[in-house]
Amino acid sequence: MNKRVSVRLPRSQTARFVLLCLLFTVLITGPSLLFVYNRTDALIHDRIVSRIDDRQRNLLFGYRTAGIQGLVGSIDNEVQTGVVEGGVILLTDASGKRMAGNVLSWPPTLREPTSWREMRLYTQGQRRPELYAVRVAHFRSGHWLLFGTNLEARERMREALAEALLAAFLMAIPAGLIAGLILHRYTDRRVRAIGEIAVRIAAGDVGVRLDTSGEGEAYNQLGGAINAMLARIEELVGGLRVVTDALAHDLRSPLMRIQVGLERAARECDDDSAREAFSSISKEIDGMMRMISATLEIGRTEAGIGRENFSDFQLGDLIKDLCEMYQPVIEESGFEIDAKQNGDLPFFGNRELIGQAVSNLIDNALKYGGCCRIEVGADASDSEFRLWVADNGPGIPENSRDDAMKKYGRLEQARTLEGSGLGLSLVRAVARLHGGDLSLENNHPGLRAVMRLPKRANALAANGNGS
Repeated sequence: MNKRVSVRLPRSQTARFVLLCLLFTVLITGPSLLFVYNRTDALIHDRIVSRIDDRQRNLLFGYRTAGIQGLVGSIDNEVQTGVVEGGVILLTDASGKRMAGNVLSWPPTLREPTSWREMRLYTQGQRRPELYAVRVAHFRSGHWLLFGTNLEARERMREALAEALLAAFLMAIPAGLIAGLILHRYTDRRVRAIGEIAVRIAAGDVGVRLDTSGEGEAYNQLGGAINAMLARIEELVGGLRVVTDALAHDLRSPLMRIQVGLERAARECDDDSAREAFSSISKEIDGMMRMISATLEIGRTEAGIGRENFSDFQLGDLIKDLCEMYQPVIEESGFEIDAKQNGDLPFFGNRELIGQAVSNLIDNALKYGGCCRIEVGADASDSEFRLWVADNGPGIPENSRDDAMKKYGRLEQARTLEGSGLGLSLVRAVARLHGGDLSLENNHPGLRAVMRLPKRANALAANGNGS
């Protein structure tokens, strides 16, 4: 037995889809921009380190050439020529006394050699401290050397880069929302087209096809596969129509010949008991023919056969005509029948099948209802049409209603009466042919059989018939 799996769809597919695209955009854009920021900052850092290394090599060259005095000369030369512009440099003796450089005094927080230290320092001629990256070297003679480069440009670069990346990130958010909305509409339009095709197929229109022109490769493949499936279904339904027509003819013909033979034999027979037996067999054959006809009609209806006869008609007029037709039978049985119609009810469908379905419901009420009043009605809401036949008889228990609508489904209290158990099955098949369904409800007292025919499915059926 196949297990039915139900999927609960979100309330707002559009919002969820767009938010998902936004989340995807954030997850992609955020790390990408962060990588750009870190990589750019790393390149700037490498350039600063390279500049400090060059300064160190130049200064140590003077030290190696002429010792501390050579280093002092190199520092004074840099200060005087402006080479140290944008940087800091300071040489002190072991006691911390300034010997050369553009920094007035040794920073008290620097107590040991370091290759990289960021700190704010005052240089000669400056009124406010600026940020520098400094390196500290200690000589065996006890002298201390501090040198470095200005980081204000790096800080401004960082701020500008952060602002630019933040602006790019903020621009990516609405871009992601717009892209998500466009993508959702693009896919939703195609999914809805497939859904509408499925609704029309469920209503029995197997001649519809998906338009695969101008679509992407994936949609072309999906549309082609669905169209191939629909072509196969249409071929099978056409074969079913031929088989059912042939079966109906092949079964009815011999049964009719048997029935004619029995009637002839009954007329020529003088034995009353034999004539009674012939008559009983003839009635059984007549019941078999009705059962075969009903079974074939249900099969044809479930296969969608009958849509070619859809036309516009008034449900209210159909109800009135059926009530007038049944009026003599109803009165002869001592019952009452009442027709109820609520407003103008234009409908597009198979009038003959709808009439046959309502007739089956009236017959059931007469045969099994055990009632004295039958109500036949039709009305419409914003989303559906409703046709119902209600009685005030004993009704059907709620736990037995599904069984009553199955093929050959007969309840225990109805097995003593003539019938095949196909009446409600045919009604349900007709309702589903029109995109609806049949429900059995409590009439308090009695039973109310309601055919619900959605207006949207009816509109799709109308479009399909016109195409």
